[in-house]
Amino acid sequence: MNKTLLGLLAGTLLTGCTGLPNENSTTTTHEVVDLPLPEVSYQPGELNREILFDLLSAEMGGHHGRYDQALASYLKQARLTGDAGIAERATRIAQFMRDSEAVVSSASIWAEAAPDNSEPRELLAGILLHEGRFDEALPWLESVLSDSDSDAALLISSQTESIDPDIASHYLELLNKILQDQPDRTDLHLASGLLYLRLDDPSSAMRSFDRGLAIEPYQPQLVMQKVELLRQQDQIAPALQLVSRAALRHQNNNQLQIQQAQLLILSGNFRRAERMMAELLELRPQDTQLHLYFALLLLDHEHYESSRELLEALKEKDPQNSEVDFYLGHLAQQLGERDTALFHYSAVNEGSTFLQAQANSLELLNSANDRELAENTISQAISRQPGLRTGLVIMLAEWYKAHNFTQVALQRLNSELQKTPNDTRLLYTRALFHESDQPQQALLDLRRALELEPTNPMYQNALGYTLTQYTQRYEEAHSLIAQALEQQPNDPATLDSMGWVLFKLERTEEALSFLRRAYSAYPDSEVAAHLIRVLHKLEHREEALQLLEKHLQTAPDNQHLLNAAEQIGAF
Repeated sequence: MNKTLLGLLAGTLLTGCTGLPNENSTTTTHEVVDLPLPEVSYQPGELNREILFDLLSAEMGGHHGRYDQALASYLKQARLTGDAGIAERATRIAQFMRDSEAVVSSASIWAEAAPDNSEPRELLAGILLHEGRFDEALPWLESVLSDSDSDAALLISSQTESIDPDIASHYLELLNKILQDQPDRTDLHLASGLLYLRLDDPSSAMRSFDRGLAIEPYQPQLVMQKVELLRQQDQIAPALQLVSRAALRHQNNNQLQIQQAQLLILSGNFRRAERMMAELLELRPQDTQLHLYFALLLLDHEHYESSRELLEALKEKDPQNSEVDFYLGHLAQQLGERDTALFHYSAVNEGSTFLQAQANSLELLNSANDRELAENTISQAISRQPGLRTGLVIMLAEWYKAHNFTQVALQRLNSELQKTPNDTRLLYTRALFHESDQPQQALLDLRRALELEPTNPMYQNALGYTLTQYTQRYEEAHSLIAQALEQQPNDPATLDSMGWVLFKLERTEEALSFLRRAYSAYPDSEVAAHLIRVLHKLEHREEALQLLEKHLQTAPDNQHLLNAAEQIGAF
C-alpha cells in the first residue's frame, strides 16, 4: 500500500489538534459512562487503538533514548500489521541498535510487504551472508543478484571459503541462471569461480575467471584469482606475465604488486623482485602497509636479512607498532636467535599479535629450568592485558603440563576457578587435564561448562566423547555429539566422536563413514586408531593393518595406536 499506517498516524496527530478548545469556547459538563471497549481488530491500512498506542509509545520512547522499548513496539506492530512503513521503521531502529536478529525479523516483513523494493532484500542478503547463515540468505539473493548495481555477488565472493559445499552448489545454480541472462557480469564470474574452488573444481574455476577476463581483461580480482591458480599448477611464467600486465594498468593496487614480487621470487628473479620492491617503496614512503607486506613476503621466502632490513626501517618510522616487533621476533626465532626473539616478543604490548607473541615466547622457553621465566612472561602479559587473563593462564597451564608440572598446572587452574567459578574456558581446560586420570571430575567440569553455555558445540562434543570413552552412557553421548555436529558438520573432532560413539553402539557401517571423513580432514594418530578398529571389525583387515603400520612408523609410542594394535591382535 502506498499510504502506510505511519502516514495515517502522522495525519491523525496533525488533524487531532483542531479539536482542542480555544479561549472563547464555553465549557459543557458531561457525564462519564464506563463502557467496555470493543475487541481490537486488525484491518489492512486502518489504525486501531493498539497500533496507535504502541507507535506513540515507541516514538516517545525513542525521543527519550529508550530505543529498546521503541524497537519492541515497532517490531510487535510490524508482525501484527504486516505494514511496510512500520516494518521499515523497525528495521532502521534495529540497524541503529546493531541488533542483527531484529534486523532480519523486521526486514523480512518489510520485504514481503513491499515486493518491488529491493532495499530490504539487500539488507537481508547482506546480514545473513555476513553472519555465515548461507542457507537463509539464499532465498533473498535471486532478485538481489539480478540487479547489476548490487554488491551481493561481491559479498558471496568474500564468504566462499566458509560456505558449506552443499550450499555452494545451490549458489552456483543461482549464479549460472542469472549469467544466462546477464553474461557480461564480471562480479558473477568472479563469485562463480570462487564457488567452484570451494567445490574443489579448479578447472571450472579457471573457466569462470577466463570468462570474466574476456569481458574485462585486467580486472584485479579476476587476475589475482587466475594467477593464484596458475601458481598452484606451477605455471609461474604465464602467471607472472599476466600479473605484470595487470600491475602496469593498476599501479596503486598493492595486492597485484605483492603478487608480482612473489612470482618474481618464485621464478628465481630475486634481484629483480628486490629492485621492484625498493622502487615502489621509494615512490610510496608513507605506505607502511605495503612496506610490511614486502617484509613478510621476504620472510616467508626465507630471505631473512632483506626482511630484517625492511622491518627495522619500518620500526624506525613507526616505533610504537607492536606488529613489527612481533615479526622481528618471529624472524629471530626462525634464525635460532632466542634472546633477540624474546626481546622483540616482550615489546608486543597490544594488538592482534599479542597472544601469539606470548605463545611463541613460551615455545622458546622449552626447558623445565625456564619455569620462572615462563611464569614471569605470563605475569607481565596479564598486567599489560588483564582482559586476556583466561587465555594467558591456559597458555601457562599447558606449558606446565608439557614440562611435567601437571599438578602445578591444576593448582593454577583451581586457583583461577575459585576467583571466576563460571569461566567455561577454564572449566573445559581443567576437564582435559583430568580426563585420563580423573574422568569423573572431567565429566563434572564439562557438564558445568555446558550448563553455562548449553549450545556450545565444543563442550557438547567434549562431554559426548568423554562419556563414550569412560562410561557406557552411549545414547546420551550420541545425542550430545549429534547436537554438536548439527552446528559444525565438517569439524574433524566432532566427526571422529560421532564415528567412535556409533562404533560403541554397534552401528559399525555408519561409524566407518564418519571416521573416513574425520581422517580425511585430520589424519592424526587418535583418529587413525579409531578408524583401524572399525576397519578391522568390518573385516577390512588388510587396510587396517596398512594404516596401523603407516602411523606406527612416525609415532611408534603412541598409546592410541598401541591400544588399537592390541585390540585387533596385530601384536
